Amino acid sequence: MNKFSKCCSVLMAIVLSGCAAKTPSPAAESSEQSPAAVQSVGGSSAGNCDSVTVEYLTGRFDPAKDARFVRIRSEHGNGEIMYMRREAYEAFGKMFEAAKKEGVALKIVSATRPFDRQRLIWEEKWNGKRAVDGEFFKGPAKDSVERAKKIMRWSSMPGTSRHHWGTDIDLNQVNNAYFAQGPGKKMYDWLVANAGSYGFCQVYSEMGNSRPHGYQEEKWHWSYLPIAAHLTECYRELIGNADIKGFIGAETAPKIQAVEHYVLGINPECKKK
Repeated sequence: MNKFSKCCSVLMAIVLSGCAAKTPSPAAESSEQSPAAVQSVGGSSAGNCDSVTVEYLTGRFDPAKDARFVRIRSEHGNGEIMYMRREAYEAFGKMFEAAKKEGVALKIVSATRPFDRQRLIWEEKWNGKRAVDGEFFKGPAKDSVERAKKIMRWSSMPGTSRHHWGTDIDLNQVNNAYFAQGPGKKMYDWLVANAGSYGFCQVYSEMGNSRPHGYQEEKWHWSYLPIAAHLTECYRELIGNADIKGFIGAETAPKIQAVEHYVLGINPECKKK
């Protein structure tokens, strides 16, 4: 082979090598997450709590100023300004599109709730300015523990809500009756069958032997496990009932075992990563 032929061969080999290196794999071309892959998504899945703070777990931060959070687009929400953890919102977007193809319309009506927002809800209920199970409390509490328990049938103490984390959302309506028939039932049945493929789980399932404590069943409340399962364990590790403070009625937290019975009183299936 002469020198000219050798040079041509070398140049051709370099060109072919460069092309091969730039050819994307099928996996790289696809932006869709598989059901198996979704379980490993999220920056909080390392298995330790070194990077998780008490302030984060208790909602004492501003999600609008936190780079881990993104604003929910209008087509996914109810018109209010809401935020979610970026990974959780990306997963919701995929679930939203999949549901839409099957005639199911998902709408986020509540997402991240910082401590101060949760305190407002709690204290309005405690002081009789917001209804609890259709009734308003009147005057000072004669039994503060019983008042707290009544509120906690449906609402969390400030600092104990999963909505602090940016992983949990309420969908369409916060009323179990809505999901018993018509579009609501179709939506709930679809979520039960498919939400797990996108990383979401109904944390407040029907109460019974497997979940004897905690909030009443909430068919609208879904949690993004690839992040939330780890945060649940970090809450168990880092926060005790005595740490729950900063609002009216906080002194009842140890008496009702707010951490053990409410923060950790979730659907056993939702404790798995």
